[in-house]
Amino acid sequence: MKEEKKRHCLWAKKNECKGLLKWLPLWQHLTDAWFVMGFLWDTWVCDGQKEELRNACGQLSREKIKLVLQFIAYIHDIGKATPVFQTMKGYGNSSDLDTALLEKMERGGFTGISALTLHERIHHTQTGQVILLHLGVREDIASIVGGHHGKPLDEDWKDDDISYSAQYYQVEDEYNLIYQKWQEVQQEIVTTALAKSGFDCVEALPEITQPGAVLIEGLVMMADWIASNERYFPLISIEEEGCMTDDEERAQTGCEKWKQEWQSHNWSPQEIPIENIYRTRFGFAPREEQKKFSEAVAAVENPGMFIFEAPMGLGKTEAALVAVEQLAYKKKQGGLFFGLPTQATSNSMFDRVLHWLEAVAKEEDSLLGIRLQHGKAALNETFQHLSSSMDPDGGGSVVVNQWFGGRKTTALDDFVVGTVDQCLLLALKQKHLAFRHLGFSKKVVVIDEVHAYDAYMSQYLYRALTWLGAYHVPVVILSATLPKERRKKLIKAYMKGCGYKEKDFIMRTAAWDTEAYPLVTCTDGQQVKMMKDFPKKENTEIHLEKTAQPIIELLPPAAKGQGIIGIIVNTVKKAQEIAEECVNVYGEDCVALLHSRFIATERIKKEKQLSAMIGKGGVRPDFKIIIGTQVMEQSLDIDFDMLITELAPMDLLLQRIGRLHRHEKVKRPEIYKKPKVYVVGCSDTLDFDKGSTFVYHPYILTRTQYFLPNQVHIPADISPLVQRVYGEDNIEVSAHVKGMYEDMKIKWQIITENKENKAGTYRIEPPVLEKKKTQRSSLIGWLENSNQAANESEERAYMQVRDIQETIEIIALQKVGSGYGFFHERKDISKDIENPETAKRVAMETLSLPAILSNPNNVDETIKLLENQNRKELSLWQEQLWLKGALGIIFDEKGEAVIQGIKLKYDSVYGLQYEKVQDGTERM
Repeated sequence: MKEEKKRHCLWAKKNECKGLLKWLPLWQHLTDAWFVMGFLWDTWVCDGQKEELRNACGQLSREKIKLVLQFIAYIHDIGKATPVFQTMKGYGNSSDLDTALLEKMERGGFTGISALTLHERIHHTQTGQVILLHLGVREDIASIVGGHHGKPLDEDWKDDDISYSAQYYQVEDEYNLIYQKWQEVQQEIVTTALAKSGFDCVEALPEITQPGAVLIEGLVMMADWIASNERYFPLISIEEEGCMTDDEERAQTGCEKWKQEWQSHNWSPQEIPIENIYRTRFGFAPREEQKKFSEAVAAVENPGMFIFEAPMGLGKTEAALVAVEQLAYKKKQGGLFFGLPTQATSNSMFDRVLHWLEAVAKEEDSLLGIRLQHGKAALNETFQHLSSSMDPDGGGSVVVNQWFGGRKTTALDDFVVGTVDQCLLLALKQKHLAFRHLGFSKKVVVIDEVHAYDAYMSQYLYRALTWLGAYHVPVVILSATLPKERRKKLIKAYMKGCGYKEKDFIMRTAAWDTEAYPLVTCTDGQQVKMMKDFPKKENTEIHLEKTAQPIIELLPPAAKGQGIIGIIVNTVKKAQEIAEECVNVYGEDCVALLHSRFIATERIKKEKQLSAMIGKGGVRPDFKIIIGTQVMEQSLDIDFDMLITELAPMDLLLQRIGRLHRHEKVKRPEIYKKPKVYVVGCSDTLDFDKGSTFVYHPYILTRTQYFLPNQVHIPADISPLVQRVYGEDNIEVSAHVKGMYEDMKIKWQIITENKENKAGTYRIEPPVLEKKKTQRSSLIGWLENSNQAANESEERAYMQVRDIQETIEIIALQKVGSGYGFFHERKDISKDIENPETAKRVAMETLSLPAILSNPNNVDETIKLLENQNRKELSLWQEQLWLKGALGIIFDEKGEAVIQGIKLKYDSVYGLQYEKVQDGTERM
């Protein structure tokens, strides 16, 4: 009885609500976590993850692995069984609660605890790790406990042989009875965990590999978050010693409450017949290339990574989704991550993945959860509607799970479509990284448009692939085409995670040099295979004309305007200038402009209008000039009759050309029956447009220009052209620019090397797959020197893996009378801002300020200026859930505002423009 009283007097949670003093005994929280972990294993963890954890724990049975996890869940807060934690004051409660709990401990035998004064406080994760090590628990398990609040201890953490004894045992004298009481309580927690989990002693616990420890840490954090939620597992009155219900009943009730917010079922992928799956899922028969890719996936016995290179518009997306079903069945995975380069491509892909997933859910009569994940996912109408129209009783359907809506938990949802950053972040040192690894270990991962990632992003991608390989997660990579070196690095990165070195690959070395196209490169265990025997496809011959003529002179006379003419340039400013010229000649109705500097809601509207006009099945006008930037080379499935493009790197140039005559059965004007592309911005003197060289390095532009032929045959020429530009072959340039070209090459190599080195600053190390004397195989030091900025917000984290300049995002509204409203609506909404629906709509009117206002020299000053103005004029925003923390600019009636001597002008035709002004008076 005395022992029970001693154990029951320690607290894990405490809170004061409306004058009621509440607490949760430590033993109860540990018991709750033990049950929750079992519930997660039985209902949430997929078979693929279970098999991976078996591999990580020395091939124990699944039943034993579950008990190992429950053991760790029970001991996760052993660090709270210490004076340093038990004397910690609560946040937001009166001192009465703290005093009452200390008195309870005094009565429980911890005499003098109320008078204890500690000058330093060690976090309970560190005390937990230290206690476990001193109780004989190995470092692999102890480090999981040390990291369960998001970040494992660093290499330089100090045990000091428990020199701070008072923090652990209240007194310094190890022979003191109080000292021994604390030791007994701590030992009892481990002993109870062993007994509940069926292990005789700590030595009987398995050794856990580092990748396995990461996944277990993610599960422990997940179990702890659920067990710590007072809505699921309520606190009790301070007068009570324990909960009114028995432990199992309490756990069942709590887990069921959590399950109501995680409404979907675990996916149980089935074996699919390739013959008719395309008709079942998408309503059409597969192209030969799609069928061949599906057959290649089916033929692999031990699938790992697949790289599918094929022409634009061939249906790689549908082929990838079929592969997801095939691979999920083979590897017993429970979900999908589909990553794309931009928010726009993610939005477009979300609709397609949703359509596929609805078909899967209906066929399996299951409820499957989906999520769109990027900075502006809330603006996507499809996702919004899905979030607000959940019907968990609707049979086979798709839902949005509430619990996975938090920033840290999003990756844990089963089916996620988002920007590729979500995958790159697997390699970034930041708190709670184990959550992301746990979520991705459950999925099949698809990465699209991989050719669009620069040297910096690629370093994060390679490291992410290495960790995905360590978890044996199937990966599908899609691209129009890849340089052979990039292809090889992708395979090597993944195979490294699987435990193979290049010398272990079973593959002919010469195979890397292939220019075959389409091409599938895949791993089957330690074998690297290539599939090249695709049917010969009839080539489309495209005439290219390199010219120095101004773009406006390449357009037809206004009187003879016909067809859909696409113009893709490299900067927003250039696009706006050309649009103005075209409007002056052809009129506003004949010109459409799309770039990244429109208000978010307006850009989405414009994208939809373009898709409805010149997308597949669109209602095409007789004549339209459509001008845009890189957003059109990736994000939209649109079709031009004629294309004018600025010179860009070869792979991206071919992407742009992929928008020319993209759709079959389109009736085209006679003059555009044969596809033609004008490439502007070429220069024999290598004096390229400054805007273009700001975006793309002149070395790559020079090589693209050199290898660019007058006739391009699609698809036959795609791979050879890309291989030549990114290869090492020398090119012949005239004597007067030879020195310039050599200088460009050196600078390109230096920039690439610098980007690669810079990426290493906050990138996690490769997984430790075998225990080595010279290298820790536990989680200690795993996230050492974490990137603190990445922990502040999602946007900050994205910046770390993209190496982009900080941008300032504002909410753009227009002055209406004495108030403000949405652009061009002329309705004052300022008095209605406390209405949540109005505030939500306002929050969607986001716009990024130009780089001139957010460079390292003035970004802080710009933010400070905006914050001061917002405090004066938009103070009510900070009281609204949707607007708290947002910065707003109220443009005047002309759509103008001045900030730091920069005049901003916004309208719905050209988007945001700017110029320097003499009068630096701030007008917002």
